[in-house]
Amino acid sequence: MEIPRQVLHALEMLEQKGFRAYIVGGAVRDMVVGKPQSDWDLATNADIAAMQDVFSSYRILPLGLDHGTITVAIEDTLLEISTFRGNAQNIHDDCAKRDFTINAMAYTPKQGFIDYFAGEEDIARGVVRAVGSARDRFSEDPLRVLRALRFASQLSYTIAEETAQAMTSVSLTGVAVERITQEMTRMLLGDNIGQVLQSYGHICALGIPEIAPMIGFEQHNPYHWYDVWGHTAVVVAHTPPDPVVRWAALFHDMGKPATFSQSEDGIGHFYGHQRVSHEYAKAIMQRLKFSQDWQMRIAFLVQNHDITVPNTLKKVKKALYRMGKPMFEDLLSLFAADCAGQSERSIVRFQNVQRAKALLPKAVEENSLFTRKDLAINGHDLLALGFQGKDLGKMLEKLVWEVAVEGRDNTREALLAFVHENGI
Repeated sequence: MEIPRQVLHALEMLEQKGFRAYIVGGAVRDMVVGKPQSDWDLATNADIAAMQDVFSSYRILPLGLDHGTITVAIEDTLLEISTFRGNAQNIHDDCAKRDFTINAMAYTPKQGFIDYFAGEEDIARGVVRAVGSARDRFSEDPLRVLRALRFASQLSYTIAEETAQAMTSVSLTGVAVERITQEMTRMLLGDNIGQVLQSYGHICALGIPEIAPMIGFEQHNPYHWYDVWGHTAVVVAHTPPDPVVRWAALFHDMGKPATFSQSEDGIGHFYGHQRVSHEYAKAIMQRLKFSQDWQMRIAFLVQNHDITVPNTLKKVKKALYRMGKPMFEDLLSLFAADCAGQSERSIVRFQNVQRAKALLPKAVEENSLFTRKDLAINGHDLLALGFQGKDLGKMLEKLVWEVAVEGRDNTREALLAFVHENGI
């Protein structure tokens, strides 16, 4: 694989000053598998002051200085350059402090690949394995348990048994919630997320304890052949890799264990689980410091994931008017994924979802994006008829609804007739 000349130049600059320098981390892992790489990390025995001196002619960003890292901009390439980890004096000891064998390799053009811990072998086998003692690696940074899940999800790897066992006893108490959110979001977007959730739900619960009651909770309902957590894993895996939709899928049935009841015939019911799931989602998102935009969008999807699917053109147009096209499309994605996690009894709902998707382009083409400015009459016309303030605004919205959803002709005559029939 061709290494960018900016990276080679940085290595050469350090070496010319008498320091040792190596390409490390994910860049080396991706080089092994032949995957294109845009992020480049270097490790060196130079300290911060020395690195700043070496690269004084380039722009140095104030990122990571407290952790022995500088970020250097060489032309259009950003390089993260770090002093060897801990008290390491050489590349072997630096690699020994890294999280997983697949990330504990190094490379220089002169020496080629440096692999002290069989990382290349684990890549070939598709295994995430801690370097050395898993307990030691996780005690150094507990967030590594979620990083293991993220790599398993992104790379479609399994987690080595001894590494997985050590993960179960780790506490994330004290870990910055922003780091937890970032790792779990990246995990959720992986291609192998369904298998990761199925296999390591108890580890996911270290980051979000509300997950624990879902694991193994049988639904006793003919519309479901998975337990609550198994169903959730399938739903997440069947949504598009969009963080908002995948987080909503993770939360959508979280309220089921708390709302479970069984009728005399043994059928399980979860009355009001949408509301409880919505409350759980809001609390978790606030705790994990989601952006306000994500909180609003995810909460809406969770609250509405079980509503009746709009399956006529008029109903689709109403949904578009109320939600907007992006939100409605996200909700349809969640509907379809929810059906994928249910039994064949949900075929009718799935068919309605497919019908709504088929109707969507026509609804958009006709009038779903209709706004006040498109009306054949305006606020001045309503003022002349005696409308003021909130009443004027409400009437304009009614007129938009009549044209966009109900199909009323957008002519001055038709709209004025509606105003006279329904006005002041």
